[in-house]
Amino acid sequence: MAKTTWRQFVDSDPLYALMGEVQENKVFREDNSVNEENLERYCEQLFVRGLADKPKIWIEVWAAMLIPVEIQANVLERILRFGLQHKPAGLGDIIFELLKGMRVKVPAASTAIQSSFAGSSQTMGSLSKLLYCTYPKSPHSAWGWARVGWGWQTWWQLAEQILSVLEPMTAFDELAATLDLIEADGFRSIKEGSEKVLAKQDLWTKDRLGKAKRLLCKFGSVEEDDQQLVWMQPSEAQSYRHAACRNMRKFWVAWRPKASAGWQGAVAALRRR
Repeated sequence: MAKTTWRQFVDSDPLYALMGEVQENKVFREDNSVNEENLERYCEQLFVRGLADKPKIWIEVWAAMLIPVEIQANVLERILRFGLQHKPAGLGDIIFELLKGMRVKVPAASTAIQSSFAGSSQTMGSLSKLLYCTYPKSPHSAWGWARVGWGWQTWWQLAEQILSVLEPMTAFDELAATLDLIEADGFRSIKEGSEKVLAKQDLWTKDRLGKAKRLLCKFGSVEEDDQQLVWMQPSEAQSYRHAACRNMRKFWVAWRPKASAGWQGAVAALRRR
């Protein structure tokens, strides 16, 4: 797009005009420092004015910005901070589209998320959605992300990095929601009549189940050997559902019925500790 041509479309096609403007008035300077004034103005149009009404639009916008690889994290961090303040819903989808579209590298995205979400207690499920979308493709996760070099280990590393910066109980909620989504959608690929639990899915070995348990306990400030804590085995699935999943949220950390009533009670109990 020729310089200044975009100005002719500000009223008739504001998104097209924005694509031209971000190329002419860049979000970074010659020394690769972020031009926060320009970037905030663009975020205002994309988030608040609603020009980016679909997450995929961010792929085009990012490409038009011509952002150098070395400052991907810096730019994305500021975009996420703006989004958290003005329109947090959907941030997980935006991050995933940038990753899937190969606009942002995983390490840069992780760094940006850790900086922008640090201490946050209001995530609107953004990170659980991101972790669900980036979950590796497998026989039990047809929706998963298929990418060379991407597997459970790299996915779990990302999960630990981005969740550990949150307010602990928010991190607990996000991880539990992630596992819930993976388990629920994995059901559809499991043979009818078999036990429909996460432990039956291909990617979840005993060691990996243990890692999930330990991280949930860490976020919930619960000792693994706490007598109140029940770690349900696949053979106990029926009692697990009865004790801890009355609201159909099939999380792995369950509390004895006398200690709480379902998952909501479990979270309330954890918050009181």
